[in-house]
Amino acid sequence: MKKFMLLFVNLLTTIRIIGVFMIVPVFLKYGGIYAALISIACYLTDSIDGFLARKYHVSTFFGSFFDGVADKLFSCSNLIILFSVTKYSLIAIFFELLIVLIQIVKFEKNINIQSSKIGKIKTIVMSITVIIIYIVTDINKLSFLGNNIIDFINNINSNILYGIIFIPLYIFEVLSLYSYLKFLKTYDSKKDVKVPNININLKPKTTLKNKFDNFCTIWLDNEFYEKYKDSQGLKAIRKEIKNNKREISK
Repeated sequence: MKKFMLLFVNLLTTIRIIGVFMIVPVFLKYGGIYAALISIACYLTDSIDGFLARKYHVSTFFGSFFDGVADKLFSCSNLIILFSVTKYSLIAIFFELLIVLIQIVKFEKNINIQSSKIGKIKTIVMSITVIIIYIVTDINKLSFLGNNIIDFINNINSNILYGIIFIPLYIFEVLSLYSYLKFLKTYDSKKDVKVPNININLKPKTTLKNKFDNFCTIWLDNEFYEKYKDSQGLKAIRKEIKNNKREISK
């Protein structure tokens, strides 16, 4: 059961990555409603795979890494598409790039780069923002809403309408950026970062099977992930693992 859930959870993450490549052609060919449906499906997989990973204890560094990559790629892809609809999305793109830059800096300084709670809320707000704008761009196809509602939305100045929709996202982008910047106030470059001792048994890289087993031990092992996921010094941990690999390969 656990192996099945591990495969299923990572499959959901893979589906979200596939969605990155689907969203542009779907929007261009079929419009905002279908793009909204794909976005809803992909954002739901983000919630489902995280819930299942925690419930069945199949969280891994592989899943964590690609989950973060999939989130950023999908969100940025949506924002780039929406730039053709409204220039307000450019501000959100700017904030997202700043956050990625800060995460890179934190990684280089051996500081924990896990997403904050505000960052997770921001992702939810972004998903809602993206979906609403996709729907608004195709509002005329939603005849079940009635002509009065459709006409009301169509008669609102687009700059005002999109500006109002983006305001909550801007607020959480700022809060998220601030939460990532807080380490600047507390980080002491002269203080040594405490890196835990790495307790890992890797096999000599003499066969393809051994290499695969080593990959599973580091990237697909839940116990290893749970032990080191909150560690400071993630860069140093990876360096220690590489040193371990070099030792056993001699």
